[in-house]
Amino acid sequence: MNRRTLAPSLTIALVMGVATAGAVQASGPTRVTDSYMDRFFDDFIFELCEIETFTTLTERWTLKEFPDGSATLHVVRTFVPDDSRIPIEKGAATSFIRPDGSRTVAGSATRLFDPDGGITLIDAGRVELDEFDNVLRVSGQLTSFGADLASYYCP
Repeated sequence: MNRRTLAPSLTIALVMGVATAGAVQASGPTRVTDSYMDRFFDDFIFELCEIETFTTLTERWTLKEFPDGSATLHVVRTFVPDDSRIPIEKGAATSFIRPDGSRTVAGSATRLFDPDGGITLIDAGRVELDEFDNVLRVSGQLTSFGADLASYYCP
């Protein structure tokens, strides 16, 4: 599993577990916050750059469930590779989930920090999805879509 699918997969699994664990209080939203750190062999970097490295993922998230069945999920994550030639990747986004399961995700999904300083890539914007996760609308600066990612990640 590469870094592009690892964090969202773990987050969705955590949120689904939390979302089904308890009933929403009638007086206001239920709030759950958690964080974790994981270190893994980075298949994404290996496949892209042919560099063997481990990466540490740090993620913090907060889920608020409202009495009407809507929810918000805010996630902040950082990927720090052991190989200092590879950029550090950070991202943060908030999902606004409607009672029917459709959602809007807004934030800065990807920011790459060059080892020598400065930001080399930024993806920021808004994505609207239906209840089946079909993309309805995308807006913002999404540099990585269709880009040669090796030119950003590989030394």
